[in-house]
Amino acid sequence: MKQWYKLLVIISVLMVIVLLSTSCSGDLIPKVLANDTQGLVEQVKHSNEDVFKDIQDNINMVVDLQTKVEQAKIDGEEVSLKDVIKDIKKITESYEDLSSRRANVESYFLRKIKHVEQIRGTVENEIAILNKRKATYIDQMNTLSSPSSEINRTRRKSLTKAVEYVDDQIALWVQFNGVESDITKEMSNIQERIDLFLSVIESSAILFREGLNLLELQQNINEALAIFTTDIPRMEQLTQQMENSWDNLDYLVNALTSIDPVTEAVN
Repeated sequence: MKQWYKLLVIISVLMVIVLLSTSCSGDLIPKVLANDTQGLVEQVKHSNEDVFKDIQDNINMVVDLQTKVEQAKIDGEEVSLKDVIKDIKKITESYEDLSSRRANVESYFLRKIKHVEQIRGTVENEIAILNKRKATYIDQMNTLSSPSSEINRTRRKSLTKAVEYVDDQIALWVQFNGVESDITKEMSNIQERIDLFLSVIESSAILFREGLNLLELQQNINEALAIFTTDIPRMEQLTQQMENSWDNLDYLVNALTSIDPVTEAVN
């Protein structure tokens, strides 16, 4: 179970980095690049965006099942094999569905990495454009006359804030560049990590299917042997109770059919 959480953390960090790069680019990157990649993102988004959620739900369900079974044993309560099988079946079918979508899931991750690569070539150019725009704002402030003029005061105030915003944009690009550099260093084993992630999904589908088969077999055997473990003991109990009820019947018959002739005549 710890391996699952570790794997999810690794993939989640990767996705956060990629999503950060996308959000940082915003309206800053050239519109052409944005338009080219938007359709690609939307194309794979709906079919793959819930992969992490589905896996996390499966993990949580298994943990909850174990907790319930352990608690039932502590409390001396009977565990419902039927209910456990029902939940394990949901998990199994979920993993099998994810496994069948391997190609789409892999494509989803690799295309996001490609999207980061596309943005990489724009970093220096965008920073240069922002520095140029910043210099223009500073030049405009330097050409303003005495701040006593209300027009000049408000213009200086807006330009000062604009420069701050441009500096923040530059900082975001620098931050992205650093993050992107880290991703580039990891490119050599990203494919390996994705393959491992998808392989564990497929392995989970196999393992949970066989686990489910085992539980269902146990249930079938339990039902088949019920004649010895449940039906026969119940038969024996009821047999004894039926025989004992003969005495009850005899009492009732004697009590209700015993007639005193003298008393009957008087009445």
